[in-house]
Amino acid sequence: MKKYLFTLILIICGVSYGQKNILYAEYGGAGYLGTFNYERMLTKNIITRIGYGSYDQEVDINISKNSNISFYPIGLSYITDSDKEQIEFGGGMTVLNGDLEMNGEEIDPDARMLFFGAGYRYHFQEIGVLLGLKGYYLSLDGLGAPWAGISLGWSF
Repeated sequence: MKKYLFTLILIICGVSYGQKNILYAEYGGAGYLGTFNYERMLTKNIITRIGYGSYDQEVDINISKNSNISFYPIGLSYITDSDKEQIEFGGGMTVLNGDLEMNGEEIDPDARMLFFGAGYRYHFQEIGVLLGLKGYYLSLDGLGAPWAGISLGWSF
């Protein structure tokens, strides 16, 4: 996992264009229940993201047998060219860390969940606030399901 994070940090830091950074919290989304994310524009229309979410208590009897679960979403997206209203299409991988049990099945402690998503983003340019709503398709160990996320953050 450190290899993935290191590679993504090199990409984020090494690209010279990078005009905008965004920090945001996403409820639901690619981190399943919620994550804090950092996003950086690589070009005018391409953004990358890295995030972290952790849960220290049992969320649901059908989801987790362990009270220490971490989520690390890493992704790449295309956004339409607009300053305020944007449509986003993208995908990536969420690295899971922890002993998971979903519907009676044990999930590998270091599983990777693929995600694809599309959504709407609105930037309140005057105050630097981002509001987003996104639909996802999550896939983990041959199981897949639709999902959604709502995000609120700050651009700088």
